[in-house]
Amino acid sequence: MGDSKSAGRTRRGFLGSGVAGLSGLAVTGAADATLGASFGRNRPGIADPGRECRIVEVHVHPVQMRRIYTTKVAPAGGDPKGKVVSIYMLVELVSAGGIRGVGELSDVEESWNAPGAGELQRILSAQLLDRSALDRHRALEVVTASIPQEWHVELRRMLSTAIDMALLDLVARFVGLPGCELLGGRQHSRLPISWVAFIRDRASLEEEVGTWFRQGFRAFKLKVGADFDEDCEHVRTIRRITGSRARLKVDASGAWEEDEAIEKIRRLAELGANAVETPITAASRLTAKNNPDQVNDNADEVARALARVKAAVPIEMIEHVVDFSDAFAVALVRHRAVDIFNVAPCQAGSLERAKRLIHLAEAAGLRVLLGSTVELGPGTAAALHLGAASKAVTATSDLVGPGLLEDDVITQRHTYENGTLKATEAPGFGVTLDRAKLEQYYAEDHA
Repeated sequence: MGDSKSAGRTRRGFLGSGVAGLSGLAVTGAADATLGASFGRNRPGIADPGRECRIVEVHVHPVQMRRIYTTKVAPAGGDPKGKVVSIYMLVELVSAGGIRGVGELSDVEESWNAPGAGELQRILSAQLLDRSALDRHRALEVVTASIPQEWHVELRRMLSTAIDMALLDLVARFVGLPGCELLGGRQHSRLPISWVAFIRDRASLEEEVGTWFRQGFRAFKLKVGADFDEDCEHVRTIRRITGSRARLKVDASGAWEEDEAIEKIRRLAELGANAVETPITAASRLTAKNNPDQVNDNADEVARALARVKAAVPIEMIEHVVDFSDAFAVALVRHRAVDIFNVAPCQAGSLERAKRLIHLAEAAGLRVLLGSTVELGPGTAAALHLGAASKAVTATSDLVGPGLLEDDVITQRHTYENGTLKATEAPGFGVTLDRAKLEQYYAEDHA
């Protein structure tokens, strides 16, 4: 708890007619209710599944967790001083039948001026208590509409996602199915993961990459954009360790202007980079976090700029899509601006929206990776189940929370096996909160 000051004190669509048919691929609230009713009829002692799934308790747990080292990105992506502690809000819903569902609001930023857990719990309780989780889509609509519009745009979107995660987890546990089955059915059993290496000194990077390479990782993501000479040397370092046996993507966080990006990407490709993520300032991570309408209002212009870069470089292009409107994702497809969508589930606003964007990529012949804000166990589990249910999620995803955080708040931590993570086959998202760990890592400043 002594590091709470390091984390800061924070008391506080359309897809177009051409792809409109994708909405039919989503699981509907009515389908959940029908499944729950059917399950209830076949389960002795449950005459009214909707009542059994009625939400009777809402809890918000503030959690503070240290990262294994200070993680730094380029100034265009966030605080160049780096981050050593992350704050999380876990949303826990309890049904009348005693079933619990958990969602995660991941990595709360100081700039959000987020409300405390108590205030969040009061707002969510006012909207969710006595509602049936089987009608989870309607419940999510109601509670999302109640989130104050003056709250930070990313806070609103991530809180909505956390609620959706908790509702789906609860329903899936109620019907006795893994969460991926309510997200379309299992397509993958394991997801390949890229280890994410942040900006740090050369010796530390060499040790980090070497360690994970020996443990079976065959894909790496390198944060770049602060010092190009160092970026080049870091790519050389990774290639000295991995040779040609690992895939390497570089993430500039939007550090470069268009012409500069082309020149630098070409050089990094010569040194061994296979892909580049968020190369240009027009779609920088800071813009995505704090002023997404700057891109939303100019979606075609930004997509055309990315398309020009893509046409001029020899490696694949990756871009984040959940931070912006669906129209931006459509513009990326229209202008053939990227090869891979980065879909970060916890930032999407809901798992259904994340699924919709994945379907869009699949329909357009693009691949998808699941992005990360360095989630705890519950957020990682939800992302894994989304990926397991998504055929287009074939690019190496960035679900590194289990490795980048010193501990977790679930009873059984996620572990990597040869650079992969597995979505469990247990009901729901398959994780259980460890009450002792919740108390140990309780974020007092955010209570």
